[in-house]
Amino acid sequence: MFAVYGDAGSTRLELNVASCNENPTAEVVESDTEVRVQVTSGRRLGRNGGDCADGVVVTLNAPLGTRTVIDQSTGEMVEVSPADKDIPPK
Repeated sequence: MFAVYGDAGSTRLELNVASCNENPTAEVVESDTEVRVQVTSGRRLGRNGGDCADGVVVTLNAPLGTRTVIDQSTGEMVEVSPADKDIPPK
């Protein structure tokens, strides 16, 4: 994941990932303090080298609040930027 967008009061997270149009999916594990996200796709090296930025939307069980978002593949925290106000929250 190279970018995450969301708001504390929303259950919607928008993820930007580099999967090169290979139908990325996301699995989420939530706790009281963290939201761990694992993104997977069918991407293979050397294939679909054009525009590699794709979006995935996930719906949390509870609003994000003050929880930290963790990229499960790296174990690192990902900063959450404010969501696009033109897209209604779910």
